Amino acid sequence: MPRRLTASLIAIAATALLAPAAVAAKVYSGADRDVPLARFQDPLCPGVAGVEQAQAEAMVGLIRQNATELGLRLADPQTCEANMLVAVIDNPRGYLDDLRKRKSYLFNWLGNAEREALFDTPGPAHTWTRVVMRSRDGQPVYASEDLTDPPWTQVMAAHSLIYVPIRRDILSSMVLIDKKAVQGLSVAQVADYATMRGLSGSQAERLDAPGESILGLFSEGTKPAGLTRSDKIFLKTLYSTMANNPAAITLALADTRIAGKE
Repeated sequence: MPRRLTASLIAIAATALLAPAAVAAKVYSGADRDVPLARFQDPLCPGVAGVEQAQAEAMVGLIRQNATELGLRLADPQTCEANMLVAVIDNPRGYLDDLRKRKSYLFNWLGNAEREALFDTPGPAHTWTRVVMRSRDGQPVYASEDLTDPPWTQVMAAHSLIYVPIRRDILSSMVLIDKKAVQGLSVAQVADYATMRGLSGSQAERLDAPGESILGLFSEGTKPAGLTRSDKIFLKTLYSTMANNPAAITLALADTRIAGKE
């Protein structure tokens, strides 16, 4: 049961969760608004490492509850393998740097913006997602084998000036949080932060009108008690709209809803 993983298994779990995908993977820059935002399509199976058993089980339960409210499919907790891992550890940045030295191939598919966000962004929390490109119907997009042929897939023709023929699926995500940073925080606060990061990465930060967010949990000042109104609207918009919407459409719709204009 993927409720709690011991600290000694974190590195093994990271390698399994975040190894390069078998199908073509491309992570787009945060500025690219013409491709879809990434989201989970497979049943979600959250796991927690680095905290006491009771806290881990509570966090898993809260993450699953959040996912249920968003309409996500959930894997059987008795048999599934974690595809969203929350690890509360000492010095997560040092852990990532060490992993990059020992197993650099895990990061080969990351673009420059994603490398910078993962390794150079300050703060006690770091999120790492593995994303693959699929057709709008979920068929694999095969990698290019040279510099002239683009990636390809086979789908029934469905031309549109609004939607695109591909979607971006999160295969797995890992949220690393510094142990020192969670002191004084509730299990619910950490679980909601992990929900936001694990299900959407840093995509919510691309909103024009983000409002108060659980993403500010580790910043100075008042700590959000949990997922805020803006967080819930963004996640609901991300997971209720078409998976092959360009990011610009999904973000604009979320902005409009957050601003109370719809």
